[in-house]
Amino acid sequence: MSSIPQSITPAPQRSESVVMGRQDFLSVLLRATGGELYKIRRRLMSKVLLFIAIPLMLIIFAFVLLIVAINVNTPATTYLIPCSSRASFGGSTSALPCKQGDTPTQDEIQQAEAYKQAQIKQVSAPLRLPDSLSFAVGTINYVGLIILIILTGSLVGGEYGIGTIRLLLTRGPTRLQYFLAKIFAILITIVALVLLLTIIGIVVGALFNLVSGVAVDFGFLNGTWILHAILYLLICMLGLFVWTMITLFLSTIGRATAAGLAGGLVWWFLEGVIGTILGIVGNLTKGSFGDFLKAVPDYFIGNNVGALLDNQNQYLTNGKPSPISDLHAILVLLAYLVVFLGIALWVHLRRDVTN
Repeated sequence: MSSIPQSITPAPQRSESVVMGRQDFLSVLLRATGGELYKIRRRLMSKVLLFIAIPLMLIIFAFVLLIVAINVNTPATTYLIPCSSRASFGGSTSALPCKQGDTPTQDEIQQAEAYKQAQIKQVSAPLRLPDSLSFAVGTINYVGLIILIILTGSLVGGEYGIGTIRLLLTRGPTRLQYFLAKIFAILITIVALVLLLTIIGIVVGALFNLVSGVAVDFGFLNGTWILHAILYLLICMLGLFVWTMITLFLSTIGRATAAGLAGGLVWWFLEGVIGTILGIVGNLTKGSFGDFLKAVPDYFIGNNVGALLDNQNQYLTNGKPSPISDLHAILVLLAYLVVFLGIALWVHLRRDVTN
């Protein structure tokens, strides 16, 4: 043995500028979620997608404004047709005011003006509450869905593409905390995007509605309506969350942004196409097999999200409820979340990322 005394090098002093937070599970998870939100905020893609979403919302409301402006500037006498023509065409023009002779009378002009105002009120309804809320949410279900699928695919699959997944899983939070941080960051992004676009849609719609000259009737506004409006927005967020979790699942399984992005968009597109085909074939097919084909779309994600929205929209704008019950829709959506998140988590926990 060596008789030379061995000195113990003291541990270096940590700089006072380095703050080590609490190391319990929840604290680490919150910091990891904050890190994911920071990456979303700092990425150029996030800014580009946001600058695409807002103009698209404005353009869609501007299209309604264009229709309203055309109706406002159309002379009332344009709506007058000969009464003989109205009778010959039947129901297609039965609601139009008519004139007996070549020159309309004062009463006929007044009827045409009343009809014109009714048309303006009808086409401008999406610009003012309560219809502007459902119109904005309907727009978000398309525009926001595509943007969030792109964002989720890049957030999850990008870690595999550039190799940072190895660093994240060997230093820092555990695999479970990393997985949950991604989910919470996506959920917070969904909430923020839905609220932002909804507010923009309602405000812009109210400004565009000034062109129509139709006053907003706030007689609908009460505690019950506000409660259903909140549920309506929460359902929209739930639907977007389900689609993003499918993208997260596909990005995790495929280890690439393209897998989640293409898979999520293709799944969303095929649901509409396959649902339409099954409905047509089911109507042409007799018996229990035809009933089975028509019932299959009731278990699609989009149809169940739409059912929840329709069942709330009946309290907002007196719309028609969906034949699919709320309980059925919620159970179906929960089943999708359990299956896809469960498989994604299992793969994530057992995956070897050293290669």
